Amino acid sequence: MTSQPEAPAGPPNIDLYTRNGFSGPIATIVRTQYAPVYTAVSGTYAPHRLDVNALSGSLVTNGSSLPVPILEGTDVSVEVSHRTEPSTVAFRNVLADELHYVLEGEGRLETDFGVLEVRPGDMVLLPRSVTYRYGAITSPLREVVIVTASEMRVDPENAPGVLNVDLHVDAPVPDPRMGPPGDYKVIIRHGGRCTTYSYDYDPVPCLAAVGAPIVRRFNMENVHGLGVEKGGLMPPRLLNDATTRTLVFHLGNRRSDRPPVHHNADYDEVIFYVAGPGHYGAVDKPGTILWTPKGLIHHGPEEDVPEGYQAFLLETRAALSLTPAGREIAAIMETGQFDFFTPGTPVNA
Repeated sequence: MTSQPEAPAGPPNIDLYTRNGFSGPIATIVRTQYAPVYTAVSGTYAPHRLDVNALSGSLVTNGSSLPVPILEGTDVSVEVSHRTEPSTVAFRNVLADELHYVLEGEGRLETDFGVLEVRPGDMVLLPRSVTYRYGAITSPLREVVIVTASEMRVDPENAPGVLNVDLHVDAPVPDPRMGPPGDYKVIIRHGGRCTTYSYDYDPVPCLAAVGAPIVRRFNMENVHGLGVEKGGLMPPRLLNDATTRTLVFHLGNRRSDRPPVHHNADYDEVIFYVAGPGHYGAVDKPGTILWTPKGLIHHGPEEDVPEGYQAFLLETRAALSLTPAGREIAAIMETGQFDFFTPGTPVNA
């Protein structure tokens, strides 16, 4: 693997500085040097690659445990769930929305509003205070979960070209079948704490759901990148947040110039590479997460990849940091091709 990217041929080199993503003031810095290259890092504020497939077996989610956080910030976290058996309890997050992405496996997701049969590529928005559980696991289910205090909504830019909401975004189907009388539990998640409620009846099933759709699901195979023949193009937004604290964009292959060298003053950028076969720079393993903290100069790979790939981008104003589980699966990253960083001198991170 290469340790650092090659600089573009010949000066000048451009570094784009942006506030509020690309919606605030934008300034261009012209340099002789190629700014993303560094030779060593001393400290913890560094870009990292994380492989969710490498989480220790001891952290596999059992029937009653919550997903495992790997990146955390104020009111925002990135978590991993690996379920090999149905839920023995139900869950309800009362302080945050949860966005579940199914990396692999299949299962029956039961919610207050009905049932979804989920499969790889599904993105499921579970707003706060919705009860859910996995009533069945057809094959071992691995998910990445974005947890945010923001109110998220499926709101694709350039619809229906990017995502046709009418055709490809659905909601759970009510299913009135109840489990037999017995001991049922709902774990209420409130921030970093949990409180458990017990019932002698099944509290999840519903007869019908009327009104606005609450739980929403789409599959990434129905999300399409727009392209341009010449020039650059911003990735299209998939999920919106009125406060602009938490935003999710599609980052799959598309016709566009390579993104510019950039430092984002206000957002941590977290890229989830979720499907090939095409390489996204040095990344070709689904379940790879690429985290660049705000303010760090980065470039990013070419996105016009003929073989195709699927990825999405989380931008968050939260200042993220690695959890102990995250440190277990993280390695320092260079920010040109998102390869593992090979230091020229010893790195203390």
